Amino acid sequence: MRGFGRPTAMTNLRLLAASLVFAVLGLVLLSCGDRGGADTGPTAGNDLDVTYVVTGVTVGGAPHALVAGSQIRLTFDGDRLGITAGCNTMGGTYTLDGTRLRVSDLAMTEMGCEAALIEQDTWVVGLFERDVQLTAGTEPTLISGDVVLTLADREQVSPDKPLLGTTWTLDAIGVGGDEGAVSSVPAGVVATVRFGAGGTVQVRDGCNGGDGAAAVAEDTITWGDRSSDLRACPEPGIATVVEAFAAVLDGTTTFAIEEKSLTITRGDRFLSFRAE
Repeated sequence: MRGFGRPTAMTNLRLLAASLVFAVLGLVLLSCGDRGGADTGPTAGNDLDVTYVVTGVTVGGAPHALVAGSQIRLTFDGDRLGITAGCNTMGGTYTLDGTRLRVSDLAMTEMGCEAALIEQDTWVVGLFERDVQLTAGTEPTLISGDVVLTLADREQVSPDKPLLGTTWTLDAIGVGGDEGAVSSVPAGVVATVRFGAGGTVQVRDGCNGGDGAAAVAEDTITWGDRSSDLRACPEPGIATVVEAFAAVLDGTTTFAIEEKSLTITRGDRFLSFRAE
């Protein structure tokens, strides 16, 4: 009968090989467990929340000029992509797989604009009729065929104006919420608000002006008492603005700033301002 003696060299090699096999199997099982059945296909790109401004265009390596005064913007919001190129608004859903961007269900409004802008809208839509390459980072670009768009984050190119210290001029009056109406400011009427340090505000409603208190929080403004010139203003259209200022700029309102636009809302009414 063979007894249990010292392991031979061959036995040691077999034991080592078996250990390596079990170690590899353990790593494979651990890797599979960590994946948890995650989807490895194209994702909806829900992590993108940015508006890009096109700062340069080349076609076949040569510079391509946009229509004078126009600008191309790409707004990624959840799984939606919005596009503007100077006239109409375009939009659709998108998926982003690595750098491959695919846009589907792309639709466009039908505004009447000059022929050059309509042609530019059509050209931009055509860029997304195929899969394009989108690279993010410090120098983002979008490539469609031989067309290369150089991009920049809107917040860097055109940051939001500060609430304080900016003169905001009334641009539109809204009432009725999402289903309501928006009206433009009557011709010749200039109405402004300007917020200062220490919770002060200057209000000019197109007729009278006055100073008062306005406590600004993160996204709210609480309006206090303010003075008034008490002038009579018979000019047509002014009464509409005066009434809107009195109705909205009172109590506690919410506000939002995007670039050069300020919107102040109270209930179902709002005032839209632009920065000087």
